[in-house]
Amino acid sequence: MTRPYVLDVSGYQPQAKYYNFWQNWKSRGVHGAIVKLSESTYYRNPYGAGQIAAAQHEGMQVSGYHFSRFRGNSQLAVNEANYAIATANSMGLPHGSVLVLDYEEKLGYRSSNTQAAIAFLNTVKSAGFTPVFYSYSGMAGLWDFEEIHRQTGAMLWIAAYPVMSGVTEPYMNYFPGISDHIGAWQFTDNFYGEHIDASVDLTGVFTQMTQQKITSGGNLDSVSFDGNGMKVSGWFASDKAQGKQYTYIILTTEDGKELSRINVVTHDRPDVAKTFPDIPGGEKSGFEAVFQYTSEMVGKKLHVIFRYTDDAAGNGNFVDYVSLLDLTKSAANLDSINTVVYKNKLRVSGWFATDYSLNDTYPFLILYDADKKQEVQRIQASQGRRPDVQKTYLNVYGAIDSGFTGEFNYDASLVGRKLQVIARYSSDEKGGEGQHVDYWFDPFNGPAMPVIDGKTETEILVHSFNAEEVKDGLISLKFE
Repeated sequence: MTRPYVLDVSGYQPQAKYYNFWQNWKSRGVHGAIVKLSESTYYRNPYGAGQIAAAQHEGMQVSGYHFSRFRGNSQLAVNEANYAIATANSMGLPHGSVLVLDYEEKLGYRSSNTQAAIAFLNTVKSAGFTPVFYSYSGMAGLWDFEEIHRQTGAMLWIAAYPVMSGVTEPYMNYFPGISDHIGAWQFTDNFYGEHIDASVDLTGVFTQMTQQKITSGGNLDSVSFDGNGMKVSGWFASDKAQGKQYTYIILTTEDGKELSRINVVTHDRPDVAKTFPDIPGGEKSGFEAVFQYTSEMVGKKLHVIFRYTDDAAGNGNFVDYVSLLDLTKSAANLDSINTVVYKNKLRVSGWFATDYSLNDTYPFLILYDADKKQEVQRIQASQGRRPDVQKTYLNVYGAIDSGFTGEFNYDASLVGRKLQVIARYSSDEKGGEGQHVDYWFDPFNGPAMPVIDGKTETEILVHSFNAEEVKDGLISLKFE
């Protein structure tokens, strides 16, 4: 009987976000995809979401894997597991899917490595994913897989390459039978000579896993700002929440440092109960809290944790749903650029909102010469309310007050030059330097100066003017 193959892909295979990539491999007997999601607490595969979607489109069973760096440290292992879980949730890996611990560091002691792997895999399992342990057969002395399996139920995905050149099938005589719980064997890193990892699925863990009832799930539905208040909303329900009567929303950094926690009361979510009838408690699974947006959060990617616990302080025995909150967002638009004839001014208006502007409260506009790469002028901008922007960009800090207008001095020396407008928020009220955040709009050619030529009728509004005949019926007008 021919067993199904599985490919594992990462950022080195950006082409795996296209349907035809998986169509080609499907014709060669591939029925599963294992997508690299994350590494340590500092890397996420930039193509991961697209690779997952493309593989699913071609009917592949999709799994994810996390490349670990925790080196036998159980607390770091839990932090990395939460990072992987948040990444899986944000990239659309279905609940109940396999989430692999990729353990390849040839360091540390067998006992501590084993306990750290168990901590990672049990965290993944508690979040509603299926844990699998991956490593090389030659590293078996650095971990005790039988103990890992006993405490987590994880299957083993083992790597061993008996042939280094391009192969099209596994040589089963060289199967690394180091455990009775091997679910798959990665037999080559050069399948069909195309320098891609391939495995043979021995148990169906990556290709034929029976659809399980979904008994745990959640989602971070929205994040919105109102002044310095940041409202976080979503839902979380789990069969493991029984007996855990306290509910919290916790914000942490990606490496696990806690920033804030709020004890919340869950609210009704009939939509969740209807969509996920097998999840206990789905009908009352809504989470919501308003956090103070602080300097520690600015420019960071945080983890939002929805938690059920038996401890009034929010610790104790708990079950979590972890999602990703990106506070590195900016959005802007230059609505108009026009010259004002009676003032010799260049008037610009638009809007700029950014998560980075919490402590940079003074708005400036800079006129920049794009060819000479030098600043031409700098002015303080007038700020305005933009409810239209807030409606579209609720999740970007400062959107409601993001409007700006300003007038640069403008004369014939600027006509035709390649100019740029830079919108800036600064901590320096007078000069616009200090700590600041900028948005560079696209370059434009300085517009022509308006001319009143005496041949056309032009209406302008002024406070006062002086008129003087020059000669031959021509009149010079000076406006104020």
